[in-house]
Amino acid sequence: MRALINGLLAAALAAGTLALTPAAHAGPANAIPRASSAGSVPGPAAPPPATGGPAVPKVRGQVTLITGDLVTVSESGHRAEPGPGRTVDFHTQVSGGHLYVIPSDALRLVASGVLDRRLFAVTQLLTWRYGDADRSDIPLIAQGAAAAPRSARAVRPMGGLGLTALRVPKQEAGRAWQELAAPRALAAGRGKLWLDGRREFTLDRSTAQIGATTAWKQGVTGAGVTVAVLDTGYDPSHPDLKDVVSHAKNFSEEPDVSDTFGHGTHVASIVAGAGEKHRGVAPGAKLAVGKVGGQQGASDSAIIAGMDWAVSEAGAKVVNLSLGAPDSPGLDPVEQAVNTLSQRTGALFVVAAGNSGESSPASSPGSADAALTVGAVDREDRVTAFSSGAPREGDHAIKPDLTAPGQEISAALPGGGHGEMSGTSMSSPHVAGAAALLAQLHPDWTGARLKAALTGTAAPTAGVSPYRQGTGRVDLVRALGQRIVAETDGAWAAFPWDGPGGRTATKAITYVNTGESPVTLDLSAEGEVIALAARRVEVPAGGRAQVTVTIDATGKAPGDYPGIITARAGETVVRTVAGAYVEPESYDVTITALDSQGAPAEPWAQVYHPESGAFRDLVFQGGEAKVRLTEGDWRLHAEVREDQARITIASTAFTVKDATSRVTVDARRGRQVRSELDDPTAERGPAYQWSLAEGGWGASMVSMRGGIGRLHVIPARRPGLRYAAHTSWFKKGATPSPYRYDLVDRRDGEIPEDPVIMGRRRDLTTVTAVYRASGVAATGLEGSGPVIPGWLMNTTTPNRDRMELPATITHHRTPGFDWTGALVVGAMALDDPVRRARSGREEWNVAVSGPAFASGGEGRTGDASRTGDRIAYTAGPFFSDGVRGRLGLDDAATGTIVLSRDGREIARADLAGCGRRPRNCRIGAEVPAGEGDYTLSTVFRRQVAHSALSTSVESVWTFRSGTTPEERPLPLMAVRYAPGGLDSHNRARAGSLVRVPLWVERNPGAPRSAVRSLTLEASGDDGATWRRVPAVRTGDGWTALVRSPAAPGFVSLRATVKDASGAGVTQTILRAYAVR
Repeated sequence: MRALINGLLAAALAAGTLALTPAAHAGPANAIPRASSAGSVPGPAAPPPATGGPAVPKVRGQVTLITGDLVTVSESGHRAEPGPGRTVDFHTQVSGGHLYVIPSDALRLVASGVLDRRLFAVTQLLTWRYGDADRSDIPLIAQGAAAAPRSARAVRPMGGLGLTALRVPKQEAGRAWQELAAPRALAAGRGKLWLDGRREFTLDRSTAQIGATTAWKQGVTGAGVTVAVLDTGYDPSHPDLKDVVSHAKNFSEEPDVSDTFGHGTHVASIVAGAGEKHRGVAPGAKLAVGKVGGQQGASDSAIIAGMDWAVSEAGAKVVNLSLGAPDSPGLDPVEQAVNTLSQRTGALFVVAAGNSGESSPASSPGSADAALTVGAVDREDRVTAFSSGAPREGDHAIKPDLTAPGQEISAALPGGGHGEMSGTSMSSPHVAGAAALLAQLHPDWTGARLKAALTGTAAPTAGVSPYRQGTGRVDLVRALGQRIVAETDGAWAAFPWDGPGGRTATKAITYVNTGESPVTLDLSAEGEVIALAARRVEVPAGGRAQVTVTIDATGKAPGDYPGIITARAGETVVRTVAGAYVEPESYDVTITALDSQGAPAEPWAQVYHPESGAFRDLVFQGGEAKVRLTEGDWRLHAEVREDQARITIASTAFTVKDATSRVTVDARRGRQVRSELDDPTAERGPAYQWSLAEGGWGASMVSMRGGIGRLHVIPARRPGLRYAAHTSWFKKGATPSPYRYDLVDRRDGEIPEDPVIMGRRRDLTTVTAVYRASGVAATGLEGSGPVIPGWLMNTTTPNRDRMELPATITHHRTPGFDWTGALVVGAMALDDPVRRARSGREEWNVAVSGPAFASGGEGRTGDASRTGDRIAYTAGPFFSDGVRGRLGLDDAATGTIVLSRDGREIARADLAGCGRRPRNCRIGAEVPAGEGDYTLSTVFRRQVAHSALSTSVESVWTFRSGTTPEERPLPLMAVRYAPGGLDSHNRARAGSLVRVPLWVERNPGAPRSAVRSLTLEASGDDGATWRRVPAVRTGDGWTALVRSPAAPGFVSLRATVKDASGAGVTQTILRAYAVR
């Protein structure tokens, strides 16, 4: 809603907003090597979305970006608003299930890799509760002084890793961005800035399954070894963990190391639990528990700080990380920390592979080279369906490294009991415990040696690819008993299609004999591309022997070639993963851009693969961009912007055939977009928008100034291409204009040669819109715009003029499209649902203005919900008018929220500026476990120049609630009214009988429960006295007849509702409508 308030009122000053929304699948580079950003976009792999439009995000809310700009996500789409003093475009894309909104002045920094793309993943930020309703700062991790703005607050350095966790207050974001975007800061490549993101915790017979019981019988229990568990804390009073934890420290935002989630206690007891029945893998080891998060996950900076503490202060030899996030090309801060600390300290980091199944790569930081990454098997050593295992992002290397039990694992839970959990979170501590046992036997071994010993001795599951299981299920009997360890920097190669060195690589495996007798190993290789220099090698006692491995993919088709090298000597078996990835046929393509004068240009541009849906951002320097693309058909979509005076849109089809492939975008070929209307009294307005889409890719822009004449398009014709443009017309010399024309030109299969947006009055629909006043004269600004599903055109453009209310505007619109609208009056904003363009009448700012709930259940239920024993509530649209589906709030209103249980107050919050500062209008409170009777009351009051009505709006909800296993919406209700017969000031005639239809709305996602009773009361003296008014059931609501006072004044309304579940609300609106 804030985007409506600020965006429309600032429309005359705003340069425009750009919403470029590729709905395609993200196409990251197949980086070779993994740490490089160079590489190819995947070729055909999966069909693009059928509609060509992005999925509506399942969250809603407002997010202040690091640039100071604001993005609002709602059920119907999103709006982006430039921060104060900024004139930028907004590029958006849907990738990995999340919506990214990137301001144009951040694009180059994101593309170059110095600015974390996740800083603009608005739906991810909302999911992580980084939105404006949940926190007032932006959490960051900076590398280098240039990435740390002066307005940021340092919260923790991270162990000599060159990283610092920062927090930038959102009100300072614009100023911070000016520092970051300065020529000598990030733009000069001096440092890097990440979002301090979150990682999820990747949720009796298992110890015997891996051979731990055999180790115990031999006296190997992990004694003398410290294992760090970085998780959700632990239960210090649990019998299984008594006297087990030697170090504990809290790195989370919660108050102490106590485990309120259960995950950390469970994981810790799998490693080293001391219970008789539920004994951990290494019951003699000591635990260092670092609490790095809770139910909402763990921040990257907390994880890194915990890792450093574990190895530098707590003395941990092994560190367990049962957490992760989707992997991406390159190295993120946590992956860097795993690699750096492993090398620096000799510790072993054991990491869960993730629970996304066989089609997903191992999660981060399990994707780090140094990590010992663990997948999950069931009790029969079958790889579980949830265990992640697919080629690693970038080089397609094999992860996980091995597997361990992870299905229905029984272990300790907070409160002294035990319970079963499943996930690679449970597999990882099995291996961490196994590493502790091995470290007891070999205290001088490094983490790399421990990793090699565990992976080399794992027991494979027959017929299962190494991508799913690595070398197999951890086998402690072999790991503790064998004396041969295979060490290698990696017997894996990634070959570019046309690399200068061909497709042959030489690797080495060193076999280390820790025993007292020489061992002769027979070697064999499974895999199409693996060749061994020797089939037999002798490893001397206490010595080592090296074997050369040739990875030869010459003549092989593009794809993955995983394999295993096995060394045998009697009962001794050592396995090492090996193989290659061959890139699809790909070439470096040069793309040139010229402006309308033929000079080099630096446009925003993307290449898009129409079959797979893969796309890539391009970065131009000196009018050229280079990108590596797979052979075949591609599309180039570009926007050449020239000092706000001219924008040229291009969409070009091209074919990549060989290394000579080149593409040129030439703005000189652009045709000016015009608009024509057969009404000589009208003139074009300053706002316009365009949309372009093809397959799963789409882009749109809305501009608030300059008019449609700024826009130029380069004609194109091909199947599947879709183009649309929209502009408005108003009456010449009339302020405000009594009418508005909204004209749309939509084309299938082409960007037109003659781009004219044509309007003929006889062909247009006509809607008479009445904008009421609320008892006093006021100034308002309306906005409207077309909604084209899959075309990404769903943004309102403001009227040229403000209007004095009450007012009437006649809207003439191109038929065949849906439309959305908005109205701002003072600090109050109303947002209309999508409506079909048909002739008729609509009314705005209709009494009664009061509480409402959004239709549908796709928004984040956290707006009013209970999760476990925490209740969260954000005051919503308390000033919605009397039209179904329409939502509104008033930023000038103030008030209070109070939450009580069994008559005792638990939490209270003051309300002010809920549109601009939703965090100010939210409570979040820990409540007692178990069932209880709750009262949640919210009251807004306003004394404003733009309205004499709804001066006090109060809802008092009562409901019963108990501990929940997951987030559940609260059973809140709102009563809405639409009194008939009121005039344009929302006034009834004195003494008249007013027919008042009313209906009940519910919190989205809350259980449906029939209304058992509804009582309505009215007052003519601002609530001093009340009289009951009968309400009769009609359709899906009720109807009441309310007698107006005999003298001018106001009518107040109070409704009391009870449903079948026992939940209820008493809603009181003072001065609901006026009387004249």
